Amino acid sequence: MDGFVALDARFRLIHMNDEARAMFGRNAADLLGRPVWDALPPPLDQSLRLACEMAMGEQKSVSIQLVDATNDRHIDCRIHPSGEGLVLGFRDPRPAQRAEQEGLRDANRLAWAQKLAQVGSLEWDIASSQVVMSAELCHLYGLPAEKQESTFDAYLALVYPDDRASMAQHLQQARSDHQPFEFEGRFLHPDGSMRTLLNRGQVSVDGHGRAVNVLLVCQDITAGKRAQQVVMGQHDILVGIAAQRPLAESLARIARLHEALNPGALCSILLIDDAGTRVLCGAAPSLPAAYSAKLDGLEIGNQHGSCGTAAWRRERVVVENIETHPYWANYKSLALAHGLRACWSTPILGSDGRVLGTFAVYFREPRHPRQDELDSIDQMVPIAGVAIESARLIERLRVRDSFFEMSLELFCIIDPATGRLVQFNPSLERITGYDANELAGLGYRELFPVEHGADGGHLAAPLGGVAFSIREFVTRCACKDGSERVLEWVSFAAPDGLVYAVARDITARREMEAKLAYASTHDALTGLRHYLLFERDLVNRMHESPARTSVLVIGLDRFQMVNASIGHPAADEVLKRVATRLQLALPEQAQMARIAGDQFVVAVAGIEPSGARELGDRLRVAVAKPLEGRNYRLVLSASVGVSHYPQHGRTADDLLRRADEAMNQAKRNGRDQLAELSVEQMVELDDRVTLGSRLRDAIGHGEFELYYQPQHRANGYGLVGFEALLRWNCTPFGALPPARFIPLAEAMGLMPEVGVWVLDHACHQARAWFDLGHRDFIMAVNVSAQQLVRPGLAESVEEILHRHGLPAAMLEIEMTESSLMKNVSRTQDTLARLRALGVRLSLDDLGTGYSSLSYLRQFPVNKLKVDQSFVSGLPMDTKNAAIIGTIVALGHQLEMQVAVEGVETQAQAALLARLGCDVLQGHYLAPALSARDAQAYFDHIHYGAA
Repeated sequence: MDGFVALDARFRLIHMNDEARAMFGRNAADLLGRPVWDALPPPLDQSLRLACEMAMGEQKSVSIQLVDATNDRHIDCRIHPSGEGLVLGFRDPRPAQRAEQEGLRDANRLAWAQKLAQVGSLEWDIASSQVVMSAELCHLYGLPAEKQESTFDAYLALVYPDDRASMAQHLQQARSDHQPFEFEGRFLHPDGSMRTLLNRGQVSVDGHGRAVNVLLVCQDITAGKRAQQVVMGQHDILVGIAAQRPLAESLARIARLHEALNPGALCSILLIDDAGTRVLCGAAPSLPAAYSAKLDGLEIGNQHGSCGTAAWRRERVVVENIETHPYWANYKSLALAHGLRACWSTPILGSDGRVLGTFAVYFREPRHPRQDELDSIDQMVPIAGVAIESARLIERLRVRDSFFEMSLELFCIIDPATGRLVQFNPSLERITGYDANELAGLGYRELFPVEHGADGGHLAAPLGGVAFSIREFVTRCACKDGSERVLEWVSFAAPDGLVYAVARDITARREMEAKLAYASTHDALTGLRHYLLFERDLVNRMHESPARTSVLVIGLDRFQMVNASIGHPAADEVLKRVATRLQLALPEQAQMARIAGDQFVVAVAGIEPSGARELGDRLRVAVAKPLEGRNYRLVLSASVGVSHYPQHGRTADDLLRRADEAMNQAKRNGRDQLAELSVEQMVELDDRVTLGSRLRDAIGHGEFELYYQPQHRANGYGLVGFEALLRWNCTPFGALPPARFIPLAEAMGLMPEVGVWVLDHACHQARAWFDLGHRDFIMAVNVSAQQLVRPGLAESVEEILHRHGLPAAMLEIEMTESSLMKNVSRTQDTLARLRALGVRLSLDDLGTGYSSLSYLRQFPVNKLKVDQSFVSGLPMDTKNAAIIGTIVALGHQLEMQVAVEGVETQAQAALLARLGCDVLQGHYLAPALSARDAQAYFDHIHYGAA
C-alpha cells in the first residue's frame, strides 16, 4: 500500500492519507503544520530533508530509500513538485516486477498531484521543439489526452493571437537570462469561452550554460479575473442605485456588464407592468432599437417567446434556435429579421416572490448555454431585482408624497406647554401599536425622540418658534413592541399655541438606503470597506499628511489549493476569518481593505519603515495560526509587500503599485516572507511604465530618427551600402538606442507600425541619394518577428518601393534567425514574395538563434550576417575565427554572401578579409551617421559592389 503526504512551500505537512499515518505510526493532528521529517528518527530525518529541498529547488522529482537498521525497515520515497509545494509517496519495497510499473505510477502520481492542485504543466525540449503537456493542462485547454505530445508551434497556436508575441518574448527572455519567469496568457476554449492562465516557468541549462528545456506550470485564473470584474462592475451599479440614478440607466449598466463578461451576448431587460400581464422595455443597449420597440406591450403567456414564457412559468427558458423552437412560432420572423438566432430568458423575482421582469440574452447564432454563462446570468439577475425594487419604492414614495401633500397620513395636534398629544388619527395607532387610551397617556417627548440630536433630544425645539412658522425634521417613533420607526415631519405653529404636524413613515426608505449605502461601501464577503474607498482615503491622506505612511499588500499563499480542497463556501469562511485576524493585528491608525480574491491591503500612518516591516511580520504570523472549521484544518501562509513614503513614492498610486509588486517579488522569492522594492527595481518598473506610455505617440510626435551605418567591401573597403538604425529622441530620456525600447515595442505589439515607419523613411532617404547621382549602393532595413508573421509585409514593401520609385534591388531586408522560426510556413511564403519583388534578404545575428542548417537551405536568403559577438575577441580568439571561417565556407557553398558586423580594429578587418568575408561593418570603418553626415560620406568613400 502507498502512503501519500502533501507539503506546502515550507515543507510543512498539510495532508496525509491513512496508509501514510500507518507507516509513520503517528496521527495526522500530531504532524499537520510541522516539517514531514519530524516523523522520522535520526539520521533518516536529515536524508528526507535534503531530498525535499533538492526537489523543491530544482523543481524535479527525487527518489530516495530510507533504511531504518534499528527497526529493520526499508521505505522507498518519491518526491514530486506540485503547484507551490511537494507531494511525497512512500511504499515498502515489492518484488522486482513492481519496478516495471514504476514509470507509469510516477506519471499517475504527478497527474494526481496536478489534478489536486488544479495546475497543469508543460515541458518544452528546445533542441527538438517538442512539447509534452500534462493531462491536466490538456484538460485546461479542452484537448483530448492524445494531444499531450506536440510541437512548440502547435502549442503556441493554442494561445490567443493577441498574446502570442508576449508569450514568445517571455520565453525568449527566459532562454537568454535563465531566470524563473511568470506571465499571464489567454486562450479560446473549445466551449467558446475565453480563459486566462497564469504561467510560471523555469529554464534548465546544460553543462555549457545553454538552455535545453523549459518547464512551464500553468494555472487557470479565469474565475478570479472574472470575479474581480463582476465585483467592480456591481459596486459601480450599486453606487448608482444608492444615488437614485434613473432605472433605465442602472439596467443598461447591468446589461453592459454582462455583455462585457460574455462576448457575443446581447442583453435585454424587460419589466412587467403593474397588471402583471405585459412586458415593458427596460434596457437593451446592444439590441436593434426597432426590435426592442416591437416587444414593448406584448402579453406574457405560455409559449410567448422566451421572455413571455419565462415570466409566465416563473422559471428560466432556454431557446437554442429561435427558427425551429415552438415558443417562437408567432415571433420568429421579427427576431430573424434582426439577425437574432438564440434567446435565453430568466425571470427577475422580487423580495416578495413576484415577477418584476425578465433578463434575456440573445445571440446571433444558435447557441446552447455553458454553465459559466448561466452562472453569470444568475449574478446579474439579483442586482437587476434590487434596481427595479429600489426604483419602484422611490416612485411609490414620490407618488404617495404627492398624493398626501394636502392630505393626512399621520396627523397630530400637540400642546408644547403640557407635552401631550391633543388629537391624532388612527394612523398613529397603526404605526405604534398603542391604542388610543395608551397614546393619550404618553408624552410626545418619549414617543417621538428627535433623530438628529436637536436641542433637548425630542420635539420641543422643532415644535417651538413663533406663530405661523413651518418646520421640517425627522424623529424616531418608539413602538409598543420595542421596535422603532423613522418619521419625517412637517409642523405648523398656530397662534393658539398648538402645533399641527403631519408625518410620513420613511422607515422602509431608510432601511433600503442603509442597505444600498452599506453594499456600495463594503466588501460583501469580509465586511471590510471597499477598495475604491480605501484608495480614495489614501489619496486624501497623501495630500494632507503623507509623512511616515506605509502601505502593505498581503497575498495568501496557495489559496487556490484551499478552494480546491475544501470548496468555495468554506474557503469564503476562511477568508472572513483571516480578515478578522488581520484587523485584530492592526494598530488603531491603520486602515484595511480586500483588493480581490485572496489579497488584502493595509495603509498605516505614524510609524517608521522598520515598524511597518514589523507589522508585516505580525500579519504573517496572524495568518499562519492554524484554522479549524467544521470540515477542515488549515495552516496558511502569506507573502507581504511593503512600501514607504517617500522612499517608494510620493503618491497613493506609487505606494500601492510598488507594494503590490513587492508582494509579487516575495512570492517569487519563495513565499511566506516580506519584501520591499530596491531603488533599482523601482527605476526599472517606472521606466517600463513611462517609456510604454510615450512609445505609442513617438511616431506622431516625430521623435523617431534614422541613422545609417556604412557597410564596406572586405577587400579594398569599397562602400556597398548602409544599414538603417533606429533612434528614439524621447523626452525626458534623451536619445535612446534600439536595445532600450525595441523589446518594449514588441511587448506592446507596436513593431509592425514602427517597422513600416523605418522602411518608409529608409526608402525615402535611399531615393533621395539616388536622385543626387549615387548608384550601386544597398539600403539594409531590419524587420521584426511580428512583421514577418503578420500577413501583408510583402505587399507593404511593394507599395513603399513603388511610392518612392526605388529599385527593389537596392533594398535589403535583414531578419534574425529567431524571427524566421516564429511561423516557418508563413515566413517561407513571405520571403518568397519579397524575393519575387527583387528585394535582397539577409539573415542577421547568425549564430545567436536557432542556427539550424536545414533552414538555411529552405529560406531564400542572399546574405549571412555574422553576429558581432563572434568578432569581439579577434584576432586572438582562434575558436571564433574558426567558426567564422566555417560560416564563410558554408555561405559561399550555398551561393550566399557573408557579412560581419562589430568590426572595431584594423587587425579584425584584415583577419576577416583573409577568412573570405565579403562585407564588413563596424566602428573601425565608420560609425552610424545622421542622414546629412551619411550623404557627405559618399563624397569621401569610393563604391564597391557588394
